[in-house]
Formats: sequence, C-alpha cells, structure tokens
Amino acid sequence: MPDTQSTAAASAAPPPVTLTRQQRLPTRSRVVGENSTLLYEGGRNRSLYRVLDGCIVLSQLLDDGRRQITDVLGPGRVFGFTIDGRNIATAETLSIARIETLADQELNASNPSVASELRTALHRLQAHVTLLGRKTASEKVASALVELGRVFDRNGGSGVPARLGFHLYLTRADLADWLGLTVETVSRCLNRFKREGLIDFNHPKSMRVLDPERLEAAAGFARHRPRGGTHPQN
Repeated sequence: MPDTQSTAAASAAPPPVTLTRQQRLPTRSRVVGENSTLLYEGGRNRSLYRVLDGCIVLSQLLDDGRRQITDVLGPGRVFGFTIDGRNIATAETLSIARIETLADQELNASNPSVASELRTALHRLQAHVTLLGRKTASEKVASALVELGRVFDRNGGSGVPARLGFHLYLTRADLADWLGLTVETVSRCLNRFKREGLIDFNHPKSMRVLDPERLEAAAGFARHRPRGGTHPQN
C-alpha cells in the first residue's frame, strides 16, 4: 500500500471494462469509512485501485486553499494514476466505500481495464473542461445531476434516461467545487429545477429525477445535430 494512505477523515463516458474472474483473482479489497483520505496529491504511490462500491472524489488544491474536484468516481472506476510516481490528485471517500488494490501484473497500460480507464478519464476530463469553460450555471448543475443519476441510480444503474432516484453523495459545497460555482448558485439552481418539476428532494442527500428529458435538455445534452457529423452553428 502507498505511504500516502490515511484512515483520517459531463456527457456519459465509455463504460469501464470489467475484468474476468481469472484476472481478478490476485486482488485485495477492503472497506473504507466515509470522509477518509486515500491518497494525497503529490504523495508517492505505486498502486492502482478500483472502486467496488461507494463514491470517491478526486481533487486538486490551489495555492490559496481552494479545491477543484476533477472527477467523481462510482463502482468500476480505477484511480491512483501518477506522474513520476506521485499522485496527480487527492482521493477522498464521500461514503463508506469498498475498494480493491490491483495486483502488480495488472499495473500496465496494455491491461484492458487500465487502458479503458485511461480512455474514460480522458473523455471525462475533456467533457469537464467544456463544462467549466462554456456551460452556464444551470447547464453545469443539470449536467451534474444527469451524470450522478446515471452512476448512482437506485434502480439498477442502467445509464438510460428514466424516472429515477439516487443518493446525492456530494454536498452543495462539493458540487460547487466540482462545477466551479458558489454554494449559493448551486442551491439556487437546484431549487429552481425543483419548482419547475424537473427534480424533487426532501433531503439534501436524496434526489429524484421527475423529468429526465427536460433535465438533459437543461444540461445541453439534447441538442439535435445536423446530418453528416458537422457541428451545429451557434
């Protein structure tokens, strides 16, 4: 295990590849408590980990202490990638989580699971750059709800638009750090979506999507593209 460990406290990306039973034999799993820091940005690390259950966020800190959440990981995602043996992000649990350490023979970019995760991470980072740079506040919050609903759907995680409920592991502050907004703006957008009948919630951690199609449209995911694969004009 890495010495950085501590027990202290979007558009849809390609699905991660699941390893075969034979490939998964030499792995170790463990349960980690909520709000635990698993890896520290810049710390040394020689392992990769897969999320089996729960929610983990990756983040980076600015010099003045502000935090930018760079990704939200659900079951099947892999984390622990490094540059020159040092973590590129801090990894924290937002729930009780079960993770497994990949065996040494799996730590290779040619491994189907690792290669798939690298493609997924690149896709999600590109989508997040677009979200941060070009989307409005409402589009950002709607995009987050669509994505989280797909990952943490209580109805089986089918990944298709449907009336669903999911546990919102991220606090309003976490959402703000993920989307580049203030807490007040996040709350204002959520309350407006509730008034308009797109979502419903009676508790900050419980979310129901009432109108998936309208929510996706609010996120900017439902635009019609012209034939021939050309980009729509602004």
